[in-house]
Amino acid sequence: MKEIIIDFSKCKYPMDLHNELREQLGFPEWYGNNLDALWDMLTGYIETPVNIKIVYKPETKQSENLKEGIDDIIEVFKDAEKEYEEIIINCEL
Repeated sequence: MKEIIIDFSKCKYPMDLHNELREQLGFPEWYGNNLDALWDMLTGYIETPVNIKIVYKPETKQSENLKEGIDDIIEVFKDAEKEYEEIIINCEL
């Protein structure tokens, strides 16, 4: 099973979150940088089975301000995990 770590700890801006997703999950350049596009990538693009670890330990005040956006992203991952047994999500918050 492939393991991927997505670390949002150093992200400062909302777009940084999607850039981290694109980089770590190998999304194409045409990835839409939104939650609907994330769902599409998780349920039809990434290679499974996969164990994804999401890390978020804010290193700056700007990073702390991204908590709501990260929570929304985690919800998409958890929904994908419920629907597809090949996706396993672990969070280190």
